[in-house]
Amino acid sequence: RCYILSNENGKIQLSLRQSRLNPKIYSKVEDVEITCIKDVKKGQLVRGYVKSITPSGVFFGLSTSLLGRILFQNVSPYFVQKHSLYEKYLPEGKLLTAKVLGVNGKEKHIELSLLPEDTGMPSVLPESLGLPQYGAEEEKGEAHSKKKSEEPKLKTKRRRGNSENEAEELYRLVKKIKLHWRLAKEAKPKKRKICPADENDSGIEVYYREEDEDDQEEEAAKKKSEIRKPGEAPRLQVSMGFTWDEDMNALDIPLVNQKEESSESEEEEDPQSKLKKKTKKEKELEKQKKEKELCKVEAALMDPTRQPQSADDFDRLVLSSPNSSILWLQYMAFHLQATEIEKARAVAERALKTISFREEQEKLNVWVALLNLENMYGTEETLMKVFERAVQYNEPLKVFQHLCDIYANSEKYKQAEELYQTMLKRFRQEKSVWLKYASFLLKQGQTEATHRLLERALKALPTKEHVDVISRFAQLEFRFEDTEHAKALFESTLSNYPKRTDIWSIYMDIMIKHGSQKEVRDIFERVIHLSLAPKKMKFFFKRYLDYEKKFGTAESVLAVKRAALEYVETKSSLTDT
Repeated sequence: RCYILSNENGKIQLSLRQSRLNPKIYSKVEDVEITCIKDVKKGQLVRGYVKSITPSGVFFGLSTSLLGRILFQNVSPYFVQKHSLYEKYLPEGKLLTAKVLGVNGKEKHIELSLLPEDTGMPSVLPESLGLPQYGAEEEKGEAHSKKKSEEPKLKTKRRRGNSENEAEELYRLVKKIKLHWRLAKEAKPKKRKICPADENDSGIEVYYREEDEDDQEEEAAKKKSEIRKPGEAPRLQVSMGFTWDEDMNALDIPLVNQKEESSESEEEEDPQSKLKKKTKKEKELEKQKKEKELCKVEAALMDPTRQPQSADDFDRLVLSSPNSSILWLQYMAFHLQATEIEKARAVAERALKTISFREEQEKLNVWVALLNLENMYGTEETLMKVFERAVQYNEPLKVFQHLCDIYANSEKYKQAEELYQTMLKRFRQEKSVWLKYASFLLKQGQTEATHRLLERALKALPTKEHVDVISRFAQLEFRFEDTEHAKALFESTLSNYPKRTDIWSIYMDIMIKHGSQKEVRDIFERVIHLSLAPKKMKFFFKRYLDYEKKFGTAESVLAVKRAALEYVETKSSLTDT
């Protein structure tokens, strides 16, 4: 027992909802029916069925006309490398509960989530598989990086503390050395050159000048130390006005400290240098490995049988063959599979700009694909805009015919009917338009309308086209099982034009397929008794003989041979006379 929702164009849509079958008993509706994208809101919990699994995610059916997409990161909290695992646990048609993450009304995109924290349901992939979670590896990496960053900070703090203490000790020692040096200078007499201007100068004045110079140097050193960078350790500033030869024992202690500090820094730098430095063999092996990987990538890209997997792959292909409409159409289909309508439109526009103007058929193929796209995913206005542009840049008749086919294939019969009427007015001298419209009417079962259309076609078309048009109409009627009227058309045509052997041949072929053996033999008998050229008669006798050998008896075969001999004898007697 089921509920009929609609019955249009021979397609019946049914429903098994208990709220429809037994509305009195099951008045409460568990899943509210979703008819359009306006019924879906962000944060809403919805139930639906798995439609398909593609490289861009899982497509989820919310109704017969509405699809949503679930990115792999929103399917489960576990990281999955092989997407075939999803096909095992998410078979097509599986009923699931999902949460709406976002709704794009313009592009008709719905983003969904199956994560347990969003839906409140268990994960679609069981824990027993032992898969890693998305956040686990990132947390480990962050903790490791924090530890690494903290270690050098502690080391630098220690270094700074040690260096500051050592600097203070060195500064005190240097002061002591300077005092010792000054006292030694006062004790020893100076050997100075006497200048005329300096004859009356005393040694005390010279001493005080030198002391002033030393004080200036100390002040300059202090200023430099104050200007140093904030994160930098304090540096020792020493005046260079004395020799280090005197009392070198005083400097033994700081030199030892410097050696100890340098050995510590070398020990810290050793493991880093070991990691950085590699042997020649290791470098060569690494280089060879990289070269092999590059060779594999290049070979994969050069493989003609390889199917493109990403937008970059398609970009490479269309760059190598910019005039190939097949590649551009495949690129559009790639975006449409991921429900990226705007990107597919952009690819089509790019193809129309890129393909050479000489490649008319290739451009027309892209225009037809764009018309199909707008018919399926766009509005009537966008379709008409693309159609008007296509008519400007291509042969109008071809564009009209393609749009009629698009309408007919998508079961938009009313729009197709209107477009055919426009074509009959605009292209009334074109035989193909009448025949295409006749085929459309016969597919709809409108035989009477087809008969009236033939009369209109014969009035509109020139007389030299009449025989061919009648023959084509009769063939269409045979194909769509209006056999009696089709026979009548052939008979009337052959009675008016008995020497049209092409019509006789077509009539024979059709009757062999659709008629009885008696009818076929009657046609052959009529033809072999016509007064036609010997070559044409030979052709028909041969066809008659082949037919009897295949479907007849030995007597019927002999009868055809006798008729052929009689024809030859009568022709020879006429030539003799």
